[in-house]
Amino acid sequence: MQMNVSKRIVPILVFTIFSCNTKDYKAPAETSEMKQLMEPNFKPENLATFKWMNTPKSFEIVNGTLKVVAGKGTDFFNNPEDNSITSSAPFLFQEVQGDFVTKALVRPDFSSLWNAIALMVHIDNNNWIKFAFENSDATGKSIVTVVTKNVSDDANGVILHNQDEVWLKLIRKGNIYSMLWSIDGKNFKMARLSTLPQADSIKIGIEVQSPVGESATHEIDFFDITKTTVKDLRKGE
Repeated sequence: MQMNVSKRIVPILVFTIFSCNTKDYKAPAETSEMKQLMEPNFKPENLATFKWMNTPKSFEIVNGTLKVVAGKGTDFFNNPEDNSITSSAPFLFQEVQGDFVTKALVRPDFSSLWNAIALMVHIDNNNWIKFAFENSDATGKSIVTVVTKNVSDDANGVILHNQDEVWLKLIRKGNIYSMLWSIDGKNFKMARLSTLPQADSIKIGIEVQSPVGESATHEIDFFDITKTTVKDLRKGE
């Protein structure tokens, strides 16, 4: 796992909205190259370059996989229905300036409703993006995006009932953010394209949540941030 910011191009998972898609996506055949790409890359020394917002109940690295326990009631959501603001989910981040691509292989604990792992961009508690693999109340295991500009929206995307893990990629180009997902870590599909207010420095990292369950043990096998400017936000390259 390359947790330090590098200077080469790496794809970002863009979340394309597939709210009308009711069929499960089928994964392509796995190759030896794909298996190598999916090898866990977390190392204890790399965590020193990151910070926690909302420290989790516990976390550990086991054979290159980061396991994080999110406590009950943990979430990020600025509710448009009652104007409540929740900013309690564990968020492991680096502060980054300029354009970048970030990518993660995530395996959420889906034992309770709305449990999720997300790539998150955070300017402040009123301006952020959450790009998640989530146990949605509407669609079950799905790609979900939340863009918050004072108030959060909530967009259900492609349904992935047969998947326990997925690649997420998130790209920044100026104040535009692209979200893509992939089954194999190579072939990414855009889920969403959106904006946030311009900011010189933003927080980028991994958010884990358990909004209504007692707790959830989430697993992240791979995480990478690459400082680069992509040409095509829709393709992520």
